[in-house]
Amino acid sequence: MTNAWTVACKEFNIGVGRIDTILAQRTLSLEIRGFEDSDYRRLAEIYDAIFPERARSVEEWRFYDDSLDKTKYYFKRYACINSSTGVALGFGEMWNPPWMFHPKKFWFDGWVDPKHHGQGIGSAIYDRLKDDFDERSATAAWMGIRENMTRSIAFAQKRGFSEKMRGWESTIDPYQVNDSEFQKYSTKVSQAGIEFSTLEQELREDPRCYTKLYELVQTAFRDVPIADTPTDTPYDQWLAFEMKNPNLIPQAYMIAKTSVVWRLKKEPRSLYQGLTGVLREYRGKGIAVTLKLKVLDFARKNGFDNIRTFNASTNEGMLSINMKLGFKRDLAWITFEKNREQEKSSKDQ
Repeated sequence: MTNAWTVACKEFNIGVGRIDTILAQRTLSLEIRGFEDSDYRRLAEIYDAIFPERARSVEEWRFYDDSLDKTKYYFKRYACINSSTGVALGFGEMWNPPWMFHPKKFWFDGWVDPKHHGQGIGSAIYDRLKDDFDERSATAAWMGIRENMTRSIAFAQKRGFSEKMRGWESTIDPYQVNDSEFQKYSTKVSQAGIEFSTLEQELREDPRCYTKLYELVQTAFRDVPIADTPTDTPYDQWLAFEMKNPNLIPQAYMIAKTSVVWRLKKEPRSLYQGLTGVLREYRGKGIAVTLKLKVLDFARKNGFDNIRTFNASTNEGMLSINMKLGFKRDLAWITFEKNREQEKSSKDQ
């Protein structure tokens, strides 16, 4: 049975849902304010609704926020509030990435409650971030958007962002890998006299472990494809982010050159494999494959049935290794960039 509202909408060839959205936009009163400690639970709730496969606990949000050296790196997060109810409908933040630090270049993040898309919340958040961006005479901003999020991609492009690079998250079930197929790599490494250790072992045996590992990680990371020029993360900041991370598993942090693994708090049977890096002069010796095999072995022995990792589309060497081992590629993540210097150069030509 159709009611008068539905009939009226059909007569004017307008969808009921579209009319509801228009009315909601007209009546919804939004307020942007600074992020408060009491917002963490709502932030985690909205983020998990958007990315259930990447869920973060309140404790994880607090850890990353508290670990960033805000005396060096700019960081600001805002909440978008329904003024009538006081409920947060979205959050947005702007910050300096430590691994490609420039005081006038920032990463933008924004998350809107999926139940309230299309009500101007994302625009309100972005406008506030852009005010900060302009006030700081910033030169570049980046956003990371998954390739199937067409609404968000259109949003970014409308505001002058264009694709800079893309990468894939990949997953593997360690129980589905036959290590014997890759024994030749371990043999090659062994014949080259290369030994493997773990962070757990090195912490017991070497008081300078952190310093040595820091130098190794920074050197290896300089060759990782990212959106801008890589910069070394200061030692204390690296220590806070990496070594003090409560999700770090020292016995699974494999060291020949380096491969780091974290547990996923909301997915107790899953691991996330971060940087796998080999110094240039040691490449081609089977080290990277052997490091990954050791992580797979650790996962099986400790009841983890899923390993997730991420690689830039231009990192052909690591992508090839992952495909060889059997990692299954997921949707791409696209880094969008808004570059004021390039925009100015184009206008001047």
